Amino acid sequence: MITMGELLHGTDEDFLTNLYLAALGRWPDEAGFADHLRMIAGRPENRAVVLRVFLDSEEGRQKGRPVQTDASPVSAEQALSAQLRLRTTVLRAEMAGLREAKAPLAPDSAALEEVAALRGELASLSHELRERMAALEAALAGRVPAAPNLSPAISLDYVNDLIDASQTQMVQRLRAIEKRLLENGKVEILSGLAAPTAHPPASQK
Repeated sequence: MITMGELLHGTDEDFLTNLYLAALGRWPDEAGFADHLRMIAGRPENRAVVLRVFLDSEEGRQKGRPVQTDASPVSAEQALSAQLRLRTTVLRAEMAGLREAKAPLAPDSAALEEVAALRGELASLSHELRERMAALEAALAGRVPAAPNLSPAISLDYVNDLIDASQTQMVQRLRAIEKRLLENGKVEILSGLAAPTAHPPASQK
């Protein structure tokens, strides 16, 4: 669960991406993202208006996404932590959906081998995502000093840039894997494969 106050933090692009995920449960479409970005670009006072439009929209009501209506101001650290949890939850759900697809057709051995390799890539991506997000959340929880004593090397802007870069990389890799599965018509056989052995979490620095 994320609050309105936590959603309002971040750059215009971050705010819109998080709003799509929180209110509609999906990544932004290109046209809709561009239209709404023009409404809020350089006008932070419009964010609350756009947020309410999303929640009251037909898609928003149908999805019934859990967004608390509490718009009380929160710290940047709290907002960033909540946004990280939101994005992590969505990515994990997408990866789980790929693994749990049902299969009406019997695959051949070559298809099994290729999908097994893709399954391994998904497991590796999931493991890496958990490690990166855990490390970033740990840094926010205990190792980022309070303003105005932030070092330029570990400022909130810098941390946010790291998160954006990691998030973009994770999404691109996930989309590439999903595209390969869909192009080869083998999504249906994922659930028939044995789940790969999970790697133990790496120790956080």
